[in-house]
Amino acid sequence: MKIYFFGGVQEVTGSNFLLESNEGKILIDCGLIQKQDVCSIENFLPFEYDPSSIDAVFITHGHLDHVGRLPKLLKEGFKGYIYSTLPTKDIAKEILIDSQKIIQENCINFNQENLYQQEDIEKLMSRWQALDYYDIFKIKDFEITFFNAGHILGSAFLKINNCIFSGDLGNEGKSLTYKLDNLPKTDYLVLESTYGNRLHEDLDKRKLILEKILEKTIYQKRILIVPAFAVERTQEIIFDIQSLIKEKKIPPVSIFLDSPLALKISKIYEKYPEYLNPQSAKEILSSGIFNKQYLKIIRDFKDEKEMFSYSPPKIILAGSGMITGGRILNILQKYIELPETTLLFVGYQAKGSLGRKILDGEKKIEINGNDCNVKAEILTLFSYSAHPDQEAILNWIKPQRFKIKKIMLTHGDIESKEALKTRIMDELAIETIIPQYKEFFEF
Repeated sequence: MKIYFFGGVQEVTGSNFLLESNEGKILIDCGLIQKQDVCSIENFLPFEYDPSSIDAVFITHGHLDHVGRLPKLLKEGFKGYIYSTLPTKDIAKEILIDSQKIIQENCINFNQENLYQQEDIEKLMSRWQALDYYDIFKIKDFEITFFNAGHILGSAFLKINNCIFSGDLGNEGKSLTYKLDNLPKTDYLVLESTYGNRLHEDLDKRKLILEKILEKTIYQKRILIVPAFAVERTQEIIFDIQSLIKEKKIPPVSIFLDSPLALKISKIYEKYPEYLNPQSAKEILSSGIFNKQYLKIIRDFKDEKEMFSYSPPKIILAGSGMITGGRILNILQKYIELPETTLLFVGYQAKGSLGRKILDGEKKIEINGNDCNVKAEILTLFSYSAHPDQEAILNWIKPQRFKIKKIMLTHGDIESKEALKTRIMDELAIETIIPQYKEFFEF
């Protein structure tokens, strides 16, 4: 058997691995490459393999960097089926629909044909089938089992014969979904390394840190802006803020959600309570994931105008999480130059993204073609990240340290991969390699 690495190796995004056996070929993920733009120019290059030769595609979860090139795969000759959990299928559909307009703008800028149209999404969904956790699925000489990755709703890591593909793993201490399953026995592990060189804030104190940030926002009458990913991050933060208000740990405060996609994704969370932890599921089934008493949904220009005119203190959540597009740009253009603004990052910021530039301390940035001076307070709370930190990754691997023959690190900046590789080899004595683009390994 051979593993080919066609994405998610030189950057965090663009997940795309090909597994070839004596009898067939399958893909694990087929995601969009995202650097400075939502859709980078590399997405328009031909696939490094013949799409018509692929027997099936298995999807770890519904984020765009794991599903975004599926319509292109179908258009270029793929005739098989796509498999994932049911929530992943629903989330992927909404994300592909929502991203189409922004991707189309990138296509115009790159002088390229549209990557996909609405009808391509519908065709894709007609070839998408659902699998459940722990069911064993066989195709050709591949045996596939989905395990709960604890990353977002319906996310999975895959055991395929004697190799595990982690996809994106989940962080500990989540408010909504079940935690990451234990790592089963395996010979080989393809492992994400997004935060392979970092430690998150104390997970037990995460809600307390959020409480302190909210108290400062409320009592100093500040504007708190959170660029949050529409899937799970937004739902989890709003859920926790509402809990703090209900528990009377902070006074009521106006929360504005300026993300149509986050609203649609929230309906999917309400649709699949069996994928949520029991305590959260009970609360969400009784009152929904969002409490309209505190939350104001921005649906149109009139609502947005009201949000801007509303006096502080106020909290605004909007997409995109890495500030690569979407409504967050208009919000930041209005507030980034105000010292009474706090910009709170709660997730990974890819190299080249506007979010990363701000996080790295750039004081002059460009938003919508306008030069802006960054005068806002910049804070991070990465324990809200959907990814585990270095210590959590090591703890996940450790019980299988005497069984794993080789680990292949993907989905991380080179600094993250190098740091994680060093710790795995030093402390767990497992051979660890960093694959390069188009490289393959035989086992």
